[in-house]
Amino acid sequence: MANRLDSLLNAWRSDPDADWVLAVIASVEGSAYRKSGAMMLFHPQGPSLGMLSGGCLEADLRRQAHKALSENCAVLGRYDARDETDASYRLGCGGLVDILLLPLNNANQQLQFAAMSKALASGLSGFWCLELPQHRASADNLRAHFYPDAEAPFPAADFSRPGRLMLNPQSGSQQSELLVVPVRPRPHLAIFGGGMDARPLAQMARQLEWRISIVDPRTSYARPCDFEGCELYKTPADTLTPDFLASIDMAVVMHHSLELDATVLPKLGQLPLKYLALLGPRHRGEKLLNTAGMGWDDFYCPPASPAGIDLGGELPADIALSILAACQASLFAKGSKR
Repeated sequence: MANRLDSLLNAWRSDPDADWVLAVIASVEGSAYRKSGAMMLFHPQGPSLGMLSGGCLEADLRRQAHKALSENCAVLGRYDARDETDASYRLGCGGLVDILLLPLNNANQQLQFAAMSKALASGLSGFWCLELPQHRASADNLRAHFYPDAEAPFPAADFSRPGRLMLNPQSGSQQSELLVVPVRPRPHLAIFGGGMDARPLAQMARQLEWRISIVDPRTSYARPCDFEGCELYKTPADTLTPDFLASIDMAVVMHHSLELDATVLPKLGQLPLKYLALLGPRHRGEKLLNTAGMGWDDFYCPPASPAGIDLGGELPADIALSILAACQASLFAKGSKR
């Protein structure tokens, strides 16, 4: 299922000349399944991509998308679940959600999807800024901008999450407002060790639509048939490029070999990782650091040893789930690292 922005952009890029319609949440009051800035896409001959609710709104959104396309205009849909007696859409969150349906065409430069797609493919971050239109505004007059982080016309720290920005009107023009959405590459999980117990970890991470890299120089490990959809690096850690290492957000060291694990640790020590895990019990972690000639304080991101959150269980999938839970928490600064 395609839910992350990268996945939506990849689908759009496969058929950029089609009559796509973008659905984007413009505002939320109270509780909602997704927050402001969340997007999904509608293809005229294909399925919808992404979700803006738990399935409550998508059928109506497709109808609204068809209306936006046939009339070549922006359509604003308002979905109000604050009245629990109103079963119109059977929303369970109890909030008010405004969703814009916006046709993508050449006149509006596909709302800068090409620029966003190019930036994310290069591993760059930035901000997608939509000039919020009035209901039924012409699709040809819709405007969006994409700014790389360094070129944003506002302090980047002000928009770690989607928000609104009021533009200063030019002489004689009306005041307009931007929906500012931070755009970040998908999280990158590097798994050092391509044994069979790494398979459920990689498979679950794929469900989260992360970028997954498997690094293992051994001939019989990290086979393509075992790690579909993952990047495979059949190379020693010493040959990994600085660009690759800098792109890693989270790393799990699980070769089941002290020698191979120890060669990886110096490469990971000073990376600003969100999460770093060493598979095995604490005493193995101690032995591994001694083998690598390192201490616990030699890491920018203190290694978790044992790996993951203690959820119970001992099977490979149990362990994979505990590690991914810790990775997910680290991405959003939830909980503490062990």
